[in-house]
Amino acid sequence: MKRVWVFWIAIAVSAPGQNFPEATPESQGMRSDTLRAMSERVRSAEWDVRSILVLRNGHLVLEWYAGDVTRDHNHNVYSITKTVVSCLAGAAVDRGIIESTSMTLGSIFPRSKGVASDPEKAGVRLVDLMTMRSGFPVSRANKPAGSERELFDRIDGMPDRREFMLDDLPMAGESGAAFAYNNIDPALVLASVEELSRKKAMDFANEVLFEPLGFENAEWKFADRRGHVPGGYGVRLRAIDLARLGQLFLQGGEWAGKRVLSTDWIAESTTDVNGDGYGYFWWMAPGGYAAMGVRGQRLVVSPKLGLVYVILSDLPPVEVSTITNEMGKQYILPAIVSDQPIPEDAAATAALRNELQEAGRYVPDSRKGLPAARLPGR
Repeated sequence: MKRVWVFWIAIAVSAPGQNFPEATPESQGMRSDTLRAMSERVRSAEWDVRSILVLRNGHLVLEWYAGDVTRDHNHNVYSITKTVVSCLAGAAVDRGIIESTSMTLGSIFPRSKGVASDPEKAGVRLVDLMTMRSGFPVSRANKPAGSERELFDRIDGMPDRREFMLDDLPMAGESGAAFAYNNIDPALVLASVEELSRKKAMDFANEVLFEPLGFENAEWKFADRRGHVPGGYGVRLRAIDLARLGQLFLQGGEWAGKRVLSTDWIAESTTDVNGDGYGYFWWMAPGGYAAMGVRGQRLVVSPKLGLVYVILSDLPPVEVSTITNEMGKQYILPAIVSDQPIPEDAAATAALRNELQEAGRYVPDSRKGLPAARLPGR
């Protein structure tokens, strides 16, 4: 049966962030009519938005799915993969597997000939990698052509990407000097986690993050011939599980009474470390921080507002910022009108419920003919 909408007036009793209690927006100081207007805007503009989830105070106030999408579907989250890698690095630090973020490539990969022969490369620290200040050349796939795309394609096609980056790829600049967003840095952080934990990325992710949070249908795609998955892309997650990740951070790293990540790591990784508007694979956002993917994947956490929201979509990269900013700044944030419950509005509740049903039948033309990697999966 297709899950079209979830919207309950009664507030269930549950551990916040475990099985999210479902509540009306008004019970959490938000306006249903503003959230309804966002859904109408998505449909009228014919944006290929697939999922929108809004949590306030640990309560699920909006769970929105477009046509042919359910809670059970996973989605390509693109660069939110980097944020997952940050969490894995944090779990490794918390367990003493990684001694500290000051560890260098030279100490982690002492047998790499390329690292051993290049003092600059050997001196790259994990903190340099996680803040995108490694000095490696830029590898990105967000443009159809150019040197950054060419390097991305070259690395992506390597039978052993890790070996190529460590042994054969020359440095482009001084480590720790300048911010340059790319896919090499998270790949080498993930390689470090695998090297020091002696576990494959997905096995370690399941052990320290996915299974403790109750993720379902999680995947990590695009492994090379050695079985190593990329660190900058490739993860597929359900929207509800991204919301769980955001709620974990909002709760200071605890989940259902158990410690998943340390409070120190939560604070350190979501701090603007170098003034670049960037933490450890987290972007700084007004009142909080965000994980972002190239085609309109967003996980936004605002501790001040007790807010977590998720947007999963497939949008033209040049329009992503405009569209997702509009959804956040003109609808989700303005829906918050109080830190206390506001009076219930039966008419607004019914209108939102009807709109969620309409959204459940909405399939934009732009979704037709997309490759499987860009579609929701089961």
